[in-house]
Amino acid sequence: MSQAEAIILDDGAATPVATTFSPEKVTPEISVFADRLSGISLAFRRLRCAFSPSTPNRPTNRSMYEVIVPVTNVVDGVTVVAFTMRAKLEFVLPDGSTDQQRKDLYAFMLNGMSNALVRGNLRDLDPLY
Repeated sequence: MSQAEAIILDDGAATPVATTFSPEKVTPEISVFADRLSGISLAFRRLRCAFSPSTPNRPTNRSMYEVIVPVTNVVDGVTVVAFTMRAKLEFVLPDGSTDQQRKDLYAFMLNGMSNALVRGNLRDLDPLY
């Protein structure tokens, strides 16, 4: 098991800015990391990493990664959440899968996110046809 520590990720700006997500809640089942830069807890951007091992009734391991980005406005001097953007990625890995098969699945997901068609669909709201 890995020990939780700050996760540093670049944002999507033309000149990327590194964002630090510090551990907020850490358990073997789900760990939450928060970007506390805003100083306002309802505006904290968060990452969630979860793991659910296989069981006798479910022979698959499940790993999940989620990004949560609240967008705020100031209304009458009070900061409120206008809306929240979310993205979730879940891996379902059967007990019988090999290390190489899991590496391939991960690579296909990671590399697919950089593909122009997939990026256009996910980021730019451009449907495929």
